[in-house]
Amino acid sequence: MGCNTSKESVQPTAEEAKEDSKNGDIKQSTEGTGTDETAAAEEASSKSAEATKEAASQGENEKDKDEAATRIQAAFRGHHARKSMKEPESGTRQPQSQNDAEPTQEQLLEEFRADDKELCNAATKIQASFRGHMSRKEQQVVSAASAAIKPIEQFVEKTADKIDQKVNDALNELESIDLTDPDLHKAATKIQASFRGHKVRQDGPAVGGTEPGK
Repeated sequence: MGCNTSKESVQPTAEEAKEDSKNGDIKQSTEGTGTDETAAAEEASSKSAEATKEAASQGENEKDKDEAATRIQAAFRGHHARKSMKEPESGTRQPQSQNDAEPTQEQLLEEFRADDKELCNAATKIQASFRGHMSRKEQQVVSAASAAIKPIEQFVEKTADKIDQKVNDALNELESIDLTDPDLHKAATKIQASFRGHKVRQDGPAVGGTEPGK
């Protein structure tokens, strides 16, 4: 039998090959897009985890500060409660200002014992928070002072440069003068004579005790 090589038999095969090629390209493109999306999703997930971790750390610090403040407040309220219980019930009630007065240093030392670890930890946290606050405030003051001083420094530098330039110009002008010029000597002699005459007229009345011409 002879092979059927007619146009109708060849054309379907070519079209099927094209379809397979298209399907393969689409599959490869889809796989490449999926890989990019996976990488982007992983990166977003990593950033989200870091942000969550940082927020959790800040939350823990705030929680520690709140617990420390609560611990100190509770101890202080206990001090006031015990102080109120010791007051005589039948006696005249002290004025409100004296009853609510701030405790003395001795009372605080007696109330807040040094062996109370929880209270010491609470006080340490409060102190650390306050030091951090003061450090940030000092840094802000230094930055503001630097920003205010900088324009002044720039002005002083520009003024000094102008003065140096004028001094240099004056020195250059003096160096350009010819000291052997006869006209220069005549002018200097006239200036000196005029100055001497002025001094004589100024000192004349002091010698005789009277003004000239009287």
